[in-house]
Amino acid sequence: MHQARKWLKATVMAAVAVLLLAAAAQAHFHTYWPKVEGCYGKPGEKVQWRYFWGHPFEMVVYDAQEPKFFIVTPEGQKAPVVVKEIKLKDLASGQERRAFEVEYQPAAPGDYYLCLEAPLYFIPEEKMLWQDFVKEPWHIMAEKGWDRKLGLEVEIVPLTRPYGWPAGVVFKAQALFRGKPLKGAMVEVEKFNGFFVPPEELPQDRFGEENGPLITRMVKTDSQGYLTCTLDSPGWWVIAVSRRHGRKTYEGKSYPVEKRGYLWVYVEPAPPALIPPAGK
Repeated sequence: MHQARKWLKATVMAAVAVLLLAAAAQAHFHTYWPKVEGCYGKPGEKVQWRYFWGHPFEMVVYDAQEPKFFIVTPEGQKAPVVVKEIKLKDLASGQERRAFEVEYQPAAPGDYYLCLEAPLYFIPEEKMLWQDFVKEPWHIMAEKGWDRKLGLEVEIVPLTRPYGWPAGVVFKAQALFRGKPLKGAMVEVEKFNGFFVPPEELPQDRFGEENGPLITRMVKTDSQGYLTCTLDSPGWWVIAVSRRHGRKTYEGKSYPVEKRGYLWVYVEPAPPALIPPAGK
């Protein structure tokens, strides 16, 4: 009986460890944001984004491989960007990490998307390879192109405009895989705080443990690939859908490949209530 209890305890602890590792792995995202607040610009104004690979909520930074960055213009054309390698300090470890800076100068009004196609990342906790496709809006004066399908292999197409909404918006989009609705797929939703959040300041559950489900939220797409979520505080949010597809070899071993498509959405602070003039 004593040996059985020890075996059961070890099994439970191992299962919990696996779940924790999986949660940690699932929190990795390609994160980039403009150096100015929000996602609005003007024609002829250069915009710069900083990019890192890691955990957006806590701003834990890991060394990144160089992705393939490009712009999709309001007319649906691909345009090149200027990419520069930089160092970004990870305050969790105190280490300088490999990151990137991206620059682009839009010429005309409309909705632009800064996109990236990431190289394969091996995720040892999951024993799989990830390949990610990411897009983020940049709005210039005219609403033109924000709902466009960009043709990424895995893509989230917004049905709610991805800017110009206050915190608390209910956001709706459609997930696609190779242009077709991605039904019954898992979708992760996470806030980018923009500063390091130490472990003791993370949301906690009633056991005093990190509340992972509150940090990385989860919904599923329906039979037509539609998804809905609530973005409840101002700032940048990542919405990421995933689909397993095929296998590839890494260091001599074959692993399944999970392809993920992200949409970054900017949510604004709610505007102050307007007070009518006296006597009205």
